[in-house]
Amino acid sequence: TRLRLRADLLDDAELRDKFGRDLIEMERMVGTTLDYMRGLDSDEPPQPIDVQAMVAAMQADAEEYGHAIKIEGVVDRPYLGKPAGLRRCLQNLVDNALRYGKDVSICIEDRVAQLAVSVRDRGPGIPAAELERVFEPFVRLEASRNASTGGTGLGLSIARNLAQSMGGDVRLRNREQGGLEARLTLPRS
Repeated sequence: TRLRLRADLLDDAELRDKFGRDLIEMERMVGTTLDYMRGLDSDEPPQPIDVQAMVAAMQADAEEYGHAIKIEGVVDRPYLGKPAGLRRCLQNLVDNALRYGKDVSICIEDRVAQLAVSVRDRGPGIPAAELERVFEPFVRLEASRNASTGGTGLGLSIARNLAQSMGGDVRLRNREQGGLEARLTLPRS
């Protein structure tokens, strides 16, 4: 806030605008870093979650912004997990698919021992050698990303940490027909 006030007092409008843009970027980076750190130490208590309704709400939110998401499969029963953590995990995966791909779909497989939610897109994918590295904090693959889209390289790290806090995981794979699949798996026990 102090830096913003000082920037507002600058006489040079061009310099003031540059400072303002830098401050917005810094605030975004600090915010996502704090989100990442909170994701590492989540004490949210597990409770029954209607995952089908959660995914449908994400679909509706995306449609409000002009993005179509197709949902395949159904969740047979509530999942016992961390509601805010699960929503954040799935939202990060959906946001990446919408940002870097097209024809986004959410595919649900509900089995006795495991719930799997895959977010698929038709986009550039990720080089095979980088599929694990993108889960490291602050890693961005510049070749597959447009610099104007932003991002700090924490979304996938946060998603995986949240999944692991519920006993699950997030894995990536390139799809044969093009694009990427981010697969969230969660134990039912």
